[in-house]
Amino acid sequence: MKARSLFLFILFSFSLSILKAQTTNLTPQEFIAKVKTTKDAQLLDVRTPQEWEAGKIASSNCINYNDAAFKQQIEKLDKNKPVFVYCAAGGRSSKAAPILQQAGFKYIYNLTGGGYKDLASAGVK
Repeated sequence: MKARSLFLFILFSFSLSILKAQTTNLTPQEFIAKVKTTKDAQLLDVRTPQEWEAGKIASSNCINYNDAAFKQQIEKLDKNKPVFVYCAAGGRSSKAAPILQQAGFKYIYNLTGGGYKDLASAGVK
């Protein structure tokens, strides 16, 4: 009986590691379509505050990837709601996505092959 319990515990632990969130990389068109059809979507703009003020999506949260407190600031977001991360061209968001994953976010969508301007021109609000 103890062997069976140990086996089940190991299996359960292994299953939890497999279920860990993964980042889904999306093209601008896929990203926009997914944002528009996702309930409780959180838009995360990882550009600098200056870039964000020069042009922003009104519903987005700006958390500067280059800020030393980036990891602490993302804790303000709801880890159970989908987070859609983007920047100006895809470099910073691609670096931010694994940090979100390590922090325990369950649903992470990263914009690749585009950035803020693609979202703005498509009318994402």
